[in-house]
Amino acid sequence: NYLTIDAMVTGLGGNSCGQGGPLPHDCAFGVPTRMGFIIRPVGAKGGVEVSTASQKPLLMMQQKNGDVTIESGIEGATIMYKVGKEKKAKEYTGPIAFRDGGTITAFYKENPELQVTMTYAKIEKINTEVVFTSSEEAGEGNASHLTDGDINSIWHTMYSVTVAKYPHWVDFDAGDVKNIKGFIYLPRQDGPNGNIKDYEILVSTDGKNWGEPIMKGTFENNQKEKKVMLKAPVKARYFRFRALSSQNGQDFASGAEFSIIAE
Repeated sequence: NYLTIDAMVTGLGGNSCGQGGPLPHDCAFGVPTRMGFIIRPVGAKGGVEVSTASQKPLLMMQQKNGDVTIESGIEGATIMYKVGKEKKAKEYTGPIAFRDGGTITAFYKENPELQVTMTYAKIEKINTEVVFTSSEEAGEGNASHLTDGDINSIWHTMYSVTVAKYPHWVDFDAGDVKNIKGFIYLPRQDGPNGNIKDYEILVSTDGKNWGEPIMKGTFENNQKEKKVMLKAPVKARYFRFRALSSQNGQDFASGAEFSIIAE
């Protein structure tokens, strides 16, 4: 047996008998939603009663940079939180730096029994910016899509005006010198065209002098996320991902997401 509980459901139809979908206030959008409910056993045959919670639950989310935010639907409410096995709670006043991961328990000061507990993994990815690409299909396959956090947007080399030939590469800026340990490449998820086969990695401290590749490799022919660790960490600010060939032998290169792993 199972029970399905929806926070909201998109309505049917619009405000007329003609074409058009539901009005915005009748739509359930894919955004963080606060929802609370109470389940009580009823009778001897295993029945349950479901009702809405009288107090709005807290909403806890981790941002891309690792910070954890806690939101309340009650204006002026005092939120308390504890990290791990801490016995003394602290008052929440703003985002909590949480890149190293762990468990956070949050609750209202006035109602400590209404708790929300979330466990987050350690974040090894660092925020990067694309500073150069050898080729991109402008407007559709911008290289900046590799760092936007959206697996549905992709980098794709030029194909509309002319087809750019291999090799293709993208340069990333880590902001300052980091101890770089590896990288993660996610191929495009909507098809195999442009998925990279052979690659090499170069690094630089100034974005001008790159030297010889520090690593070369070959990806498996699938659309799974590829996590690659260097044999030894290297200190650098700029990271060049250079594609040498594609899985299907064509001259296109593409990717959904790319991130650098660093200490």
